[in-house]
Amino acid sequence: MRSAVAWVSVLIIGLAVASGAASCGGSGNTETTGAGGSGLASGSGGSGGSLFGEGGDSLQATLRLEPEQATITVDNGASMPIQLTAFKGQTQVYPTSWSVDFGTIADVDASGLVTATNTKGGQVKVTAEIDGAKGFATIDVIFKKTINVDNIPPNVQDLLRQATDPDGSVTWAYPYDGTVWPRGLKGPEMMWNGSVAGDTYYFHFTGQWIDVEIFTYADPPSRYQFQQDDWIAVNESGGGDVDVHGARLPSGASAAGVIIDHKWRMSRGNLRGTVYYWANNLGRVVRIKPGQDLPEDFLANAGITQCTACHTVSADGTTLAIGGDAPDSIYDLLNDQTVLQLGAVGKPVRNWAMPAVSPDGRFVVENNASLPGPPGGNDGLWDAATGMKLAGSGLDGVLLDMPAFGPHGHKLVHVDHGSHDLRAYDFDLATGTASNPYALVPAGSDPNLNAICFPSVSPTITDGEGQGKTYTVYHRGVYPGSLDTRFGPGDLYMASVDDPGVEWRLEAANGDNYPFAAGDRDKHVQYEPTFAPAAAGGYLWVVFTSRRTYGNRLVGGANQVKQLWVMAINPFPTPGEDPSYPAFWVPGQDLQTLNMRGYWALDPCIPAGGMCVTDSDCCDGKTCENGLCGGEEVCSEIGELCDSAADCCDPNAKCVAG
Repeated sequence: MRSAVAWVSVLIIGLAVASGAASCGGSGNTETTGAGGSGLASGSGGSGGSLFGEGGDSLQATLRLEPEQATITVDNGASMPIQLTAFKGQTQVYPTSWSVDFGTIADVDASGLVTATNTKGGQVKVTAEIDGAKGFATIDVIFKKTINVDNIPPNVQDLLRQATDPDGSVTWAYPYDGTVWPRGLKGPEMMWNGSVAGDTYYFHFTGQWIDVEIFTYADPPSRYQFQQDDWIAVNESGGGDVDVHGARLPSGASAAGVIIDHKWRMSRGNLRGTVYYWANNLGRVVRIKPGQDLPEDFLANAGITQCTACHTVSADGTTLAIGGDAPDSIYDLLNDQTVLQLGAVGKPVRNWAMPAVSPDGRFVVENNASLPGPPGGNDGLWDAATGMKLAGSGLDGVLLDMPAFGPHGHKLVHVDHGSHDLRAYDFDLATGTASNPYALVPAGSDPNLNAICFPSVSPTITDGEGQGKTYTVYHRGVYPGSLDTRFGPGDLYMASVDDPGVEWRLEAANGDNYPFAAGDRDKHVQYEPTFAPAAAGGYLWVVFTSRRTYGNRLVGGANQVKQLWVMAINPFPTPGEDPSYPAFWVPGQDLQTLNMRGYWALDPCIPAGGMCVTDSDCCDGKTCENGLCGGEEVCSEIGELCDSAADCCDPNAKCVAG
């Protein structure tokens, strides 16, 4: 079961969490209603397969629902309900309770009438119960919608649907083929180049439970912004792959051409927490949550206006270490106030510029890399509350370049101050001691790649055999230019922290083989990757700095563009297999600022009685019930969060990737 600190160690791994359950990936809330009750619970947005675990009590076989399988089609917001009938043998009976597992997709009333919510597609399992006997039915909800706000006439629609040959005039700019999308974000803006005023466009999104058509005009610069309800339907209708097809009919033409044939993958996980990053033009760290429309200039609101570029954030979201032109400081993110200041305004010390901060915010390890500043200058482990050096840490006399703690605190990764190799320590967070220094990967002899920069450590996740996996991501480039994103090339890499010598080049995230609309201009400009402190939807997630173009919104030279992007990572890669996926732009950023050095931190857990969205929001193993933390956790059903196989209700189930 999840412990009181589970919000640091296992949060949000897998799907969104079910209300009243503890832990094994996530689904929606399930509530039951008696014969006199009305309807059933709303879910947390999950949908998906038939992992129902229906075996067990022999009484289950005595109750049968008809039909056992059925389909509801939502056609432009309208659908017909399905009436379920219960039988014992050949005798109709009237169950005392009915329930459905994903209430955001469909509901069931006390008579067994199943009604779609008409907002998304997916598969739901309906359960009926009487006198201890249970019966089950599976309902597929197919979501279909045609969006035609520009009133494209039927004959033009037909020409667009019939397109098969590529349109050689149009170059697709964004999003990328193969992108993995989490839930909870603002819908992407599709962008393409080479069009002409008056052209007509068609986009078709199809998956197991989704069929959405869009007809629109889009004069140059050509773009289409999803309406949020439409994006939620595409993004959350069951998960899995969605085929994206698009066509263009030039004004006055009699035949349309294909401009996009992509496959996007929809994860069932929500990105959670907050990204803290430096907005160059402001000279300050700002923050943004996934799904927000605008960043928050929280330091300016607190009266801190000096440069705070060289920052680090603890994984638990409590502590911000500030370096730069502002005095070295520790900032309490819970109460938005400075709690420790070293030096004075106008006389920065800069020793705490870009340090490692332990995931609980207690410890600081200085960064001794030769970066602009210069940061660092001291060895050892430091107390973030007092600014005093701590004796007996195992780091005395050792200078570490670009150190980074993992979100569980048991690993400290760094670049060797002399050899520039990537190395690691085991770390005991309880005692504040480092031990067992060991090598991960060498810098190597390639002068274009031997600068290993800004490593970040992943959350540790378990595979189906219970083996923990931990990784580190970083960028490689050229010394000394790649230490600063202004002057050097950069490409993203990942290494195993458990198996020294295992390294992957993140080809898809780098775009090594991708046909960028801007061509090679968008390659070798990827820097400063940082893992999210928890996995989500079966993936690890990394935010990184890139100077690539953003569709046709940001298309200047590399020194004119710097934004944050996110990629998904396969948590169980094999050597030689690229674990990364193409990245997406972080929605809500200010396009007028140059943004870099994103740190992803969990939001602090919510105590009992506080408002919540999912179980993983709550402290002390509490569950989220009716929007408030306070329920007691129970065993985990298939699809809910878990720490280990012991959490699972099914004794034969395994806990895989949380």
